[in-house]
This record gives sequence, C-alpha cells and structure tokens, in this order.
Amino acid sequence: MNALMKRFLIRSTLLAIVFFLIGWVISPQVAPQYQLDIFPFILIFFFLATNLVHAYLLRIAGKDIAKFSTRYMATSMLKMLFYLLVAVAYMMIGQEQLKLFLINYLIMYAGFTILEVAEISRVVKMKN
Repeated sequence: MNALMKRFLIRSTLLAIVFFLIGWVISPQVAPQYQLDIFPFILIFFFLATNLVHAYLLRIAGKDIAKFSTRYMATSMLKMLFYLLVAVAYMMIGQEQLKLFLINYLIMYAGFTILEVAEISRVVKMKN
C-alpha cells in the first residue's frame, strides 16, 4: 500500500468514526426518534465504496496523467449511478424510515465525496 492510499485510508476511517459517533452514539441520546436501523450498513457501504474507488483513481493517476481526467469523469459518473441505484433499490424495498434514510445517505455521500475530491485533487497537483 503506497503512502497516498494509506493517508486516504486514515482520513476516511476518521470520517467514518465521526459519522458513527454522531449517527449511532450521540444522535440516539439527543433524538431517539431519528435512529435509523440500517445506519451502520450505509456507513460501511460508503466507506468501502469510497476507498475502492480512490484506490482505482490513484492507480490510474500513477499511470498516465494525460488520460486521468477522462477516466476520472467516467469513474465518477459510474460511482454516482451506482449510488443512485442503491438508493432507489432501498426506496423500492424498504418504505419505513425513508426520509431518514435519504438524509443519512446524502450526508454520507457528501462527506465521503468531499474527502475523495480533496485528496485526489491534491494527488493530481503533486503529479503536475
């Protein structure tokens, strides 16, 4: 594992811990009616998906930086489509706590995406 991926893994783990503490430890104490049963699974899903995509992006950034932007855009589009399909599948299957699911899903999507974009931007600047 290279240093860039190790750095990202540490940061994404810290972000996951923050989300876990807020969503599974603090939130039930403050507002127990907003407890989402599948919260840990959403967190694990975003953590794993983000780390796998970032590892792939680091690999393609290391090969040919000229082709990186095209591959990055394609990867981002596929990732968003996959996330959308997962959200729609849950909406079709699990009707309970739908609003709470969508709020949690969007917050985690935003958090992990911001982290990923910030880190990959840093890598691309280093390569140029």
